[in-house]
Amino acid sequence: MNELLDCPGALPLPSSAGRPFDAVIADVDDTLTLDNSAAELLTAAGIPLQRLGELIRESESGRLSQAAADRRLLELLTSNGPLTRTTAGAVFAKVRLRPPVPAMIRGFQRAGLRVGLVSASFNTYVAGMAARLGVTDWYSNVQLGFAENESLSTVEFTIDAATLKHRQLHDFCARYGLHPSRVLVAGDSGYDLQMFACTGRGALLAFPHNSHLQPHAWQVIDRIDELAGLAAPSGPTRPLT
Repeated sequence: MNELLDCPGALPLPSSAGRPFDAVIADVDDTLTLDNSAAELLTAAGIPLQRLGELIRESESGRLSQAAADRRLLELLTSNGPLTRTTAGAVFAKVRLRPPVPAMIRGFQRAGLRVGLVSASFNTYVAGMAARLGVTDWYSNVQLGFAENESLSTVEFTIDAATLKHRQLHDFCARYGLHPSRVLVAGDSGYDLQMFACTGRGALLAFPHNSHLQPHAWQVIDRIDELAGLAAPSGPTRPLT
């Protein structure tokens, strides 16, 4: 998990005659969605969101080992009783996408852009969101494991979510032979900054609480549909091969 990743730096964008990007990678919660999956799941289970924030801070400060953090997250998610796959799935299915997102993703795909989702959230949630959007390449952080009776039995996640997202970006690029600077990255949190730095093409969806991240972004956008203008495919569309 600690190997150095080769980020060769951003290449100049091509002239207007060429397409500026070959792919778009997007964070999911709060970037593509109006709701946050973790907040929705904890609220449905009657668990104060503050407790998750405290666990994250303890983990990221180094006060918890990875094994202890995994155990504590499992205990938190089941603190008010068993959490089943069906219950979690029903909560995740209600997470609302920002209205322009489905058509925007389809537009990217019609233009021949690879599309990937990279999220710090739950595997079952990101898988479902990818299916809703017709996206085959997706990455998550929190791995929920369910027993035969459908109850949540294991939780594994990577404390350093930013570095994990960076690694997942590299996996996506390697899979399709992409130069990182040909990937447009959309995100809204500090977990996205390593991807921004690697590609040099980070688009930050602006909120009052993330204004301190703006200097790290290539572009700052106020609406998610502005992402389509940044990708701005020119010339005839082509199918993916």
